[in-house]
Amino acid sequence: MNEFRLGKLDVPYSVRRSSTAKCVRIELTMDGMQVTAPADAKTQAIDEALYRKRRWIVENHVGLLQKHDCVHKIARFRTGAKVPYWGRLTRLITVQDSNVRVEYRDGLLVSLPAQSSPQNHDDTVENALQDWMRARLTEEARRFSRRFGKRLECHATGLRVARLKSRWGSCSASGVVSLDWHLVFGPKRVLEYVVAHEMAHLVIRNHDKAFWRTVRGIFGDYDREHRWLTGNEHLLGYRRVPALRNER
Repeated sequence: MNEFRLGKLDVPYSVRRSSTAKCVRIELTMDGMQVTAPADAKTQAIDEALYRKRRWIVENHVGLLQKHDCVHKIARFRTGAKVPYWGRLTRLITVQDSNVRVEYRDGLLVSLPAQSSPQNHDDTVENALQDWMRARLTEEARRFSRRFGKRLECHATGLRVARLKSRWGSCSASGVVSLDWHLVFGPKRVLEYVVAHEMAHLVIRNHDKAFWRTVRGIFGDYDREHRWLTGNEHLLGYRRVPALRNER
């Protein structure tokens, strides 16, 4: 890991060499700064590129730090914790039972056998919640997909829910719609918009005016959902933080 230093500011970054890169590219995400450079680029060329983009780096790094502070944090997956679900912080309840099961009863109720340690308890609850949330998102996405398919008179050939690297949704040339499962942490209306967006790509592959008219025709006014998604990506998830040592 390298560091870009400007005054009192230190920004860690990693460098990836690429045989296809023609110039130095800089990307800032919630996970840090990534620099992609041509395979034969010298260290001096990378340093110069970073210095030229210093104002952009500083402004965006500060903005990302502020967003990072707003990310919901969970220390323990036990009764009383708050878990993001469909755009709200929902109370978690854990009870002992013979099988692992998740239900929604005025909160997220997770039943599980007694565990050998607090760490195992939290891991079991977290994994059960994530599996259950993926299933709920898949269920809702299929419902939206069927609705928009009828309006478009064109149906997706498949639906895939996974962790996507660089986008919240995609539509393949063969008609398979893919969605990032983290959309379950945002408002359900945002998921509905993403499904409509990707379904519109079944008939128009680019983002020209006709595409956006199509989205509006099957979804309605999407401005609020689009703005929420572009401005609140940091709220689509949570960060697990260490529990206090005296916690049991």
